[in-house]
Amino acid sequence: MIRRRGGALTVVVVLAALAWSERARAALDSSGHPLRVVLFSVTSDDPLAGRIDAELRALGFEVSRAAIAPELDIEALVGRALAAGARAAVVADGHRTDVWIAEEGSARVALRQELEVDETSGLQSVLALRTVEFLRISMGLGASPVAPLSPPPAAVVVEPHLLRPADSGRWLAVDVSSGVLASVGRLGPLVIAGASLRAGLGGLFGVELLAYAPLAGAELSDGADQIRTSVWLAGAGLLLAPRGERRLALEAALGTMVFVVRSTGSTSPETIGDTDQGLGVALYGHGAARLRLASHWSLRVDLMGGGALRRPVVVFPNGDTAKWGTAFAAGLGGAEMRF
Repeated sequence: MIRRRGGALTVVVVLAALAWSERARAALDSSGHPLRVVLFSVTSDDPLAGRIDAELRALGFEVSRAAIAPELDIEALVGRALAAGARAAVVADGHRTDVWIAEEGSARVALRQELEVDETSGLQSVLALRTVEFLRISMGLGASPVAPLSPPPAAVVVEPHLLRPADSGRWLAVDVSSGVLASVGRLGPLVIAGASLRAGLGGLFGVELLAYAPLAGAELSDGADQIRTSVWLAGAGLLLAPRGERRLALEAALGTMVFVVRSTGSTSPETIGDTDQGLGVALYGHGAARLRLASHWSLRVDLMGGGALRRPVVVFPNGDTAKWGTAFAAGLGGAEMRF
């Protein structure tokens, strides 16, 4: 086809177009070296950062990855990266990107642009392409002096070692917390502390195990008699929770709980030293708000409520009783570590 359509001149034009497009694809600086981009992300497995990494490498950029904590000074980190020879820096955080481009041959920032999509839109792949295209055009790599030949069907070629496995949605988290527990029976509010273990099963679903113990008992008084009562709780439930990358996330759970009410007489001759306990079963609902401080650490606020299917009642020889109410509620706060 080239011989029939134009001889030597056509061949020269075609070769010039191919050479220019190859140079633009390779993303080289004026000395012929690949342009270096530093890519920051809060977590090393951020899907948005992974897609940007793959797109940049496919265009010939040299990419350096770095995981950062949210509380660090981003501008200082970017400044050090540009001073070390990077031509640009990109900060990727789930559903937004922040692009910094330095002047050629200098660490001075010449251009900065923030791009963002709605967190629930599912357009993170589009955001990755827009970020890379903005970076490429802003660095003068998007224009061609001649009209290129019609390209073959578009395809993104990614080196095999850059492909990342799909996120299975599995995770494990442990937290410790303390708070106040109350019921509608004779027992007053109790201060409790405990721990819970949660595991993601894939997608939004998971399971949780929890256990709480009293930090102090409640005093029941009836005339001259006093009875100290405490409550232990343990339960398991089905959890509905989002992925761990979000800065602020909500969780919910439903499950079954077993609790033990233990009472000890303290003053009356008929009750002093006498101990009795009762076992109860309840259904509970659990809601939580989680604020991520770093890649593995978060603060949590938990609210729990439920109703007893079986109420434990402790009865002493003098007729005094310690009853756990049909309904109960608890509010707790603590810290979580997620793996």
